[in-house]
Amino acid sequence: MRTMYEHTSLRVTGSDMQGGLAKHDLVGEMSVGCDKVQFVKTHFPERRGTPHFRCCRAVLLVRNPFDAIESFYNLMMTGTHTQNISQEIRDKATKYWEEFAVKEIRVWTNFHKYWLEQQIPILLVRYEDLIREPAKVMSRVVQFVLEINDMGSFFGERIDRCIKEQQEIERLGSYKPRSGGIGKSLAKYSPELIGRMKAEGFEEILEALHYGDLLNKSVEEWSKLPFLPEHAMEFESSQDFIVVNQGNLSRTEKESTKWGMVKKELGIIGEQCNCAQCKAKRAGKDDNGENNKECGEEDSNE
Repeated sequence: MRTMYEHTSLRVTGSDMQGGLAKHDLVGEMSVGCDKVQFVKTHFPERRGTPHFRCCRAVLLVRNPFDAIESFYNLMMTGTHTQNISQEIRDKATKYWEEFAVKEIRVWTNFHKYWLEQQIPILLVRYEDLIREPAKVMSRVVQFVLEINDMGSFFGERIDRCIKEQQEIERLGSYKPRSGGIGKSLAKYSPELIGRMKAEGFEEILEALHYGDLLNKSVEEWSKLPFLPEHAMEFESSQDFIVVNQGNLSRTEKESTKWGMVKKELGIIGEQCNCAQCKAKRAGKDDNGENNKECGEEDSNE
């Protein structure tokens, strides 16, 4: 979404993270000041970004929890946004995967609950709608972010040129993401695991985000998920702004995973891990003690 917004509006987007995506041409990483950027990516309250900043409106980009959790699992296990763990490692990691999924559904639920309770203008956008109808969704995003009442022909033409004419959604991104789709990760969740996740009470938020009875549908039906009305939903507001990165987190110590320990127990450190430490070891180099973080820890900040 950041790349599509930049291509359409010709404005650089920011982030309150520590710069992990700058290598993928998102040059506004670590910028939140309104004198530099207008549109800022944040993971708060899933994790806290580096600075506090004022936010007067927000685009809440959501993804169904099953695909989102699977994607995050691959990110943390490989240290990249583009690779998947092997089936061999997945088979060895069943216990860790199930523990992780139960923790993450709590984080996913509380994260979205937080944003749905905020009283600033919020535009709800679903990833599943974005990848199927990027031009229509981004038209709503641009209109909302720039507070344009009449899009006119200029932005319509910009969106057509920057988005609609592209052959594949992956080509819009600053990097080619790992293969995904809608609902393809469901096979990774056993009925028993889904039952444990349901016990965490995420179904109310699932309904609020208009995923409805997703669990009662086949994977083939997931790809035909009805679009949000007008491809996005705007919520009314009664507050001028909120301060992002202050307050309680939805990811507490109880929901955290010690990725270095998990990778060591699975024997994958130095093989599939792409953190700075492991890449240096594979190259036969020493990081001279500069990287004191646990293996994979720095990647969690992307």
